[in-house]
Amino acid sequence: MRELADVRAAGHDHAPAPPATGLVLDVGGGHDPHPRADVVVDKYLADDFERGGSLNLSKPVVIADAQALPFADGTFSYVVASHVLEHATDPRRFAAEFARVAPRGFVQVPSRESELTFGWPFHPWLIDRDGDVLVFEPRGDQRAPTGELFHESYQSSALFRLWWAATRSTWHHSIEWEGEIQVRVAGDSAADATATLDVERTVTELRIAAERGALQPLPPALQAALCSPCCGGGLALDGEHATCGRCGTSYPVIGGVPILLEEARQPAVA
Repeated sequence: MRELADVRAAGHDHAPAPPATGLVLDVGGGHDPHPRADVVVDKYLADDFERGGSLNLSKPVVIADAQALPFADGTFSYVVASHVLEHATDPRRFAAEFARVAPRGFVQVPSRESELTFGWPFHPWLIDRDGDVLVFEPRGDQRAPTGELFHESYQSSALFRLWWAATRSTWHHSIEWEGEIQVRVAGDSAADATATLDVERTVTELRIAAERGALQPLPPALQAALCSPCCGGGLALDGEHATCGRCGTSYPVIGGVPILLEEARQPAVA
């Protein structure tokens, strides 16, 4: 069948291709991390609203915001950012952070057609592709009026999934970038609903995971590369704190997992 050949070709075109060596960062892939990822960055541990499932803890995790990645420049060889850039309130800042910490990577976002067919309340943009440039337009009042029908059909019908996979370039924009991700943004936008950040609940969930031995240790090379998301100073991990050598502020560390968010920052001790 021609569709099966199209599925195989699309699978190749829409999959990350990280190098065999070097550190790999997966941003926002918390429920389904890439097998080559050395660490996963995710902001929302305790709220799965914007994820495809619960956080997968089979990889080391750092709780952080993609627009302020807590790693030194050039820490990674490759960044996987699959279905995260469309969540951004500031796509330029997200894209700049990816390029700051790695020289190349993979980004995938839903297309305008996908957004207006399926629809997700936590996506604020309609995204087009102009060559290798991702063009972000505010979604405004445009919605997918029968989106639930298409989501249900995808879940229930193997033939629907085959058709979707064979025509995947209609639904996804996938780019292997080098140097920078080219982004053009036309205006500001906001999602209908978003996940809720609750630092106290995040700490509680991490403690529970640590007690059952579910957390993976952060490799020493990545511990050494950690930096403050606020001032960029290097961080030293000591027990339940990560302390910035530049400004003295600290962040909680639970079971070896640092929570490197502005909302979790603790002031320096006088």
